[in-house]
Amino acid sequence: MVTAQTAAYSSDELTDRLIDAAIDVFAEVGYDKAGVASIARRAGLTTGAIYSRWPGKQELFLDALAVAFVKQVAPLLAAGPTASAADVLESLGADLLVRDKATDALLLESWVMARRDDAFRGILLSRLQDEEGHLASLIDNGKATGIVDPTLSTRAILTLCQAISFGFVVMGAIEKPTADAEEWNTVIHRLIAAASPPALEPTTPDTRDPSS
Repeated sequence: MVTAQTAAYSSDELTDRLIDAAIDVFAEVGYDKAGVASIARRAGLTTGAIYSRWPGKQELFLDALAVAFVKQVAPLLAAGPTASAADVLESLGADLLVRDKATDALLLESWVMARRDDAFRGILLSRLQDEEGHLASLIDNGKATGIVDPTLSTRAILTLCQAISFGFVVMGAIEKPTADAEEWNTVIHRLIAAASPPALEPTTPDTRDPSS
């Protein structure tokens, strides 16, 4: 069982190697079958290198998961706080087609674990809230600047974005082919246009003689 403990590590060359190896091993065999020794071997190190950085396998898994989440939301973070919601959604739409097999498999593994472990589900939902908060602020900013229709629910748009993103994680994990990039971006542009405020009807000038 994974306990409700957050994990954090200081990045250095050996630690990054261990994290990369952990992502690969957890993705290939799952949490239960992954061994500390096999992760260390994959990184070309000894188990001592792991235990000098993490108390055990679960803390290493949490840090590997944290790195996977950063990879997943990188397009959002790269957009910056001043980016428009339309720009972010368009970028995210294109980037969804570029998948990292190990990252997708690790995220899928974490969702399976969350179904079986209440404590871990709490950790996973907490991590997801960070992603939700960033995207929700971009959507609200889009509403304020006239890019996103203010009558639409931020929660509903956020739910749609996450449903699409999570769906791509599942397809990436099982290596299911996706749509052609050009065709996919056409659909994304349509979705963005649908979420834009409706165009105002042009006003016809009154040419009648006021004296008549």
